[in-house]
Amino acid sequence: MINLAKILVLNPVSTAIWNDLTKSYLEKIASPQTIFEVRSLEKGPKSIECEYDVALATSHVVEEVVEAEKNGFDAVIINCFDDPGLHASRERVSILVMGIGETSIITALHLGHKFAIISTGPNAKALYHKKAMELGIKDRLAYVGGIPIGVLNLRKDVEKIKELLIKEAEKAINNHGAEVIVLGCGGFIGIAEELSKKLETPVIDPTMITFKITEALTSLRLRHSKKYLYRPPEHKLREWGYE
Repeated sequence: MINLAKILVLNPVSTAIWNDLTKSYLEKIASPQTIFEVRSLEKGPKSIECEYDVALATSHVVEEVVEAEKNGFDAVIINCFDDPGLHASRERVSILVMGIGETSIITALHLGHKFAIISTGPNAKALYHKKAMELGIKDRLAYVGGIPIGVLNLRKDVEKIKELLIKEAEKAINNHGAEVIVLGCGGFIGIAEELSKKLETPVIDPTMITFKITEALTSLRLRHSKKYLYRPPEHKLREWGYE
């Protein structure tokens, strides 16, 4: 049987607490022909909750992506909403590299005119307004909110997390006109469907949507363009062994 895809789902943190949880949910939606692994970094921040954490993780992420290409993976998913190392990784390898932040935000545009991002922490509003600006879609962003729970504590009381997310989502929908809710952290995996039913509004699980889109793109043999943005100087290509 020909494999549809061999995908590495990389949790870009130096703790393994998310690996089994992520794998268990992705097993429910993965194509029977898809091979995938879930793993975390050996070195790097324990969680990613600010720009400094992103900077600490980036070089380690790129190294893992390079190794994934050497080991025959068709694609890598960077399983953090901040997408650490996304663009550098795409520049460095020829396989598909997807970030759950970029992918889930772009997907929200297919499901409604205005969307909201609900993440963690008080700096979420600035971080993801900035991300929307970088993607050129800030006019479609209705609201950004962050629940007052740290990333490493997200699975300690899931019912409490759901309550906080619903409260923020209702604010986004009723006061700011959001038609789609994007959950802004891979640690929220597995709860979007329940929230969507309660809110009667599409709620996007960033990890799961990115996984399915990655499967589709890989099956079509699509890769990132190397014409301009992701094509480094010629001497770098030679140094890396691509020419």
